[in-house]
Amino acid sequence: MFGTERLGQPAAAKARNLRGILIFRDLEPRELTLLAAECSWRRFVRNDVILSAGQGGTRGDVHFVVSGSVRLARPTGPNGRIAYTDMDAGGQFGEMSIFGVSDDDLTAIARDETILATMHEERFIDLLSREESVSRALLCQYARLLRTREAASNSASESRPGLTGAQRVYAELLALAEPRNTGAGVAAQLFVSRLPRHRELADRLSTSEEVVASAIAELVRLDLAEREYPGLAIKDEAAMRRLCEARQG
Repeated sequence: MFGTERLGQPAAAKARNLRGILIFRDLEPRELTLLAAECSWRRFVRNDVILSAGQGGTRGDVHFVVSGSVRLARPTGPNGRIAYTDMDAGGQFGEMSIFGVSDDDLTAIARDETILATMHEERFIDLLSREESVSRALLCQYARLLRTREAASNSASESRPGLTGAQRVYAELLALAEPRNTGAGVAAQLFVSRLPRHRELADRLSTSEEVVASAIAELVRLDLAEREYPGLAIKDEAAMRRLCEARQG
């Protein structure tokens, strides 16, 4: 770990903080106190590197986000694409190795000032074997995640059947945009006040970040849109709609 500060807190305060971890909510106070004593506690500032891909030493530990948030990054294939996940307070990461899934390529960075409680893998395995509530909560967590991803993928493909990745981006931008009065004598525009990150759009639309970036760049090149950070001004709505409806040869 890099740039960390060990956290000095009374044992009772640490046990109360662990109560906020979602999979620990049904544990008895005595068990939380024991777990809190066995965890190592650290504070990170924004952009601190918690884990770096290929780093040894802390692999096999389970990290609980007590406060703040953490951005997780994993490569998703040989083409160099990276999948990002934001883990907010109450969540955990690092436990996948328990199930035979290597986390050696995981990078974790603090998005805000963040407090982590870290537990050795062996202790977490023992906890899962003894506390049914934790095992059940973890299983339900994974089930909800799978259902959410399946629903998002189905929604993206069914709501815009037959469209290319770029056309799905254009349609989504039009759906996000709102009318904006640009003044007397100037045609009204559509405006996306806060353009989602490329990876967020890519996940939502079942495409890649490269397709999203290319589609937006093409709109700017054609003078159909203009970046106004952090938003996007759509200068020619009709032309964009024609791009959405164009049939591919």
